[in-house]
Amino acid sequence: MTHRCRTAARRCKIALGLALLLLCAPPLLANTQHFQTPLNAVKWEPSARQKPSAGQEPSAGQRPPTENLHCSLSHEIPLYGRATFAQSAGRELGFHMTTTWKTGDNAKRARLRAMPPEWRPRATGQNLGEVRIQPGNTPFRLDEPLTQRLLMALQNGMEVSFTYPSGFEGQDRIRVSLPGVNFRPAMEAFTTCLARLPEYDFTDYRDTVVHFAPDNDKLSLKARQQLDAIARYLGTDPTVKKIIIEGHTDDIGQYRDNDKLGQRRSTVIRDYLLAAGVPANKFELRSLGERSPIYTNTTDEGRARNRRAHVTLVRSSDEAMHVHNHSH
Repeated sequence: MTHRCRTAARRCKIALGLALLLLCAPPLLANTQHFQTPLNAVKWEPSARQKPSAGQEPSAGQRPPTENLHCSLSHEIPLYGRATFAQSAGRELGFHMTTTWKTGDNAKRARLRAMPPEWRPRATGQNLGEVRIQPGNTPFRLDEPLTQRLLMALQNGMEVSFTYPSGFEGQDRIRVSLPGVNFRPAMEAFTTCLARLPEYDFTDYRDTVVHFAPDNDKLSLKARQQLDAIARYLGTDPTVKKIIIEGHTDDIGQYRDNDKLGQRRSTVIRDYLLAAGVPANKFELRSLGERSPIYTNTTDEGRARNRRAHVTLVRSSDEAMHVHNHSH
């Protein structure tokens, strides 16, 4: 009888210990949902190169025109979404990840790590820090420095992972992995695309003012440099449908003579861009002579600013109508 009581007491202690263990168990027992492309199906996709638009074949000595205003390198993650490295003309390099479902508010930050593949057991992992999670379908947006670190890790064959809490009160984990498998060839194409991006974007070239000497239609060195930059940009952006050139003068001289001078200023700019390979069918020339000053003609400085031509790049008919109305 005494033996049975001792045995029962030991069983009670064991049961109580197990109950306490379960009650005090840390999140190590939490479930981790792992999203990753199978290694034999990994595909990194650089942005496709576009063919030149009609009428934009390059002339001798020119770069071939392409729609090279945006470069991207992306990877699809089954059942999760897509990871993308991207840069547009005039913008910083960045990284973002889109998901097939919206990320809730319970996930605040994700931990980033770069781990060596299984076939490199002696290599050590890297802690890349933490990033803020944004609610919605684009939970991750990284700045250029961190994007560069991700690219370097992937080029070295590392696996980059994003780990963050999920579920009720964050008791579970989601881990999203980007493998370095098949990365280098795609990275080479991506780097080539980046090298061809123009230094600025459309808004930097949309409106250009070229100035002239008194009673003159000759292009200065600065004017030629401005037009060279426009020609280079136009070689990369076939979405520009029209180039409007407006010639202006100060009020010195006869009214009709100033109209003719404004026309000559428009023409000399068009001819310079034509020689640089810009298609002739894109140009629209106007002369407003002395009728549209932007500064007073009572001072030398004001007259110097009025001796000008406006070069406006237009992408749509709506923009062209706005330019027309603004000019008058």
